[in-house]
Amino acid sequence: MVVVALLAIGGWQVYRYWDTTYHGVTAYAKVGASQKVASKNDDGSPYRINGKQVYTYEYKHVTWVTTSGQVRHVDFSSLEKTNPQRLAPGTYVKATISQKRVISGPNPVVASALPAKVKAKLD
Repeated sequence: MVVVALLAIGGWQVYRYWDTTYHGVTAYAKVGASQKVASKNDDGSPYRINGKQVYTYEYKHVTWVTTSGQVRHVDFSSLEKTNPQRLAPGTYVKATISQKRVISGPNPVVASALPAKVKAKLD
C-alpha cells in the first residue's frame, strides 16, 4: 500500500513537471529590448565555431498573452549563432510557450494577425 502511494505521488510530481515545462499553448508578445551575449563553454571559455565567437540575443521580462487571454512572463534567447539576427523592438512575435519556457518560435507576425483581445493586452 505504501509503495502504491509513493508511486502515485511520484507520478503526480512527474506529470506536474511535464505540464509546466513542456505543455505549450500559442501566445503572442511585443518585442522589447534585447542584449547580445557571447556564448561560453561549460568551463567559461568563449564558445567558438570555426574560430568565430558564438552569440545569442537575450530577451528579458517578456510579457506573453495566450489566445485565451492569459498573461505569462517568460524570458527567451535566440538560437546560438556566429551572427544571430535580432528581433526588431516593437514588432510582434508568435510562439508556443509553457509556463516556464518558449517551446517553439518565436516567429515574427504582423499586427493585423493578432487576435483583437491579445493585441489590446499587449499595447
